[in-house]
Amino acid sequence: MGDIEEFDRAVRLVVRDVTFEHDLVVSVFETNIRMVGGLISAHVLAEHVNQLYGALGWYRGELLTMARDLANKLLPAFNTTTGIPHPKVNLKYGMKSPKLQTSRDTCTSCAGTIILEFAALSRLTGDPIFEEKARQAMDCLWSQRHRGSDLVGTVLNVHSGDWVRRDSGVGAGIDSYYEYLLKAYVLLGDEGYLDRFNKVRAPLTVFS
Repeated sequence: MGDIEEFDRAVRLVVRDVTFEHDLVVSVFETNIRMVGGLISAHVLAEHVNQLYGALGWYRGELLTMARDLANKLLPAFNTTTGIPHPKVNLKYGMKSPKLQTSRDTCTSCAGTIILEFAALSRLTGDPIFEEKARQAMDCLWSQRHRGSDLVGTVLNVHSGDWVRRDSGVGAGIDSYYEYLLKAYVLLGDEGYLDRFNKVRAPLTVFS
């Protein structure tokens, strides 16, 4: 919005005060789209205003480092047989937290709304692990689709890949999966994601 001075102040506060070393159970999905994504976006913007206006001359990629640190804390959630992440993870203890010992089911949105931020992080840092994990989750979801309609269910087991809820739709728990299929194509130029989006869009259009 043009208020570079306020943006500079906000970035300084985040770099100075924010830390992720907490014994705290968080949503992998929400932490990714809001915090990892927010840090990446702010990093790109910081570099942009520096190049365009010479502002934030002190900035040296601190937000990107923070995004990578936070994403690393989410990675233990992806240690499943299928590659589909657990819905929650402890920022300090990973999946070793007692509160997560019975974790096994997740919604489609939680599993399929990772690729944008993780792929961007891999491209910006040169570390492929994030994009690889997100792609594996997306590929597993697609492999579990109904072969007649190409639709996916709403809830599945992260270890077996079996559907716990086979009903499909466009509501909560599944909606952002479709969004990320299309946006992954826009961001990454991968025709495979566009093909998947078009295949699920056809039957959903009929049903709606």
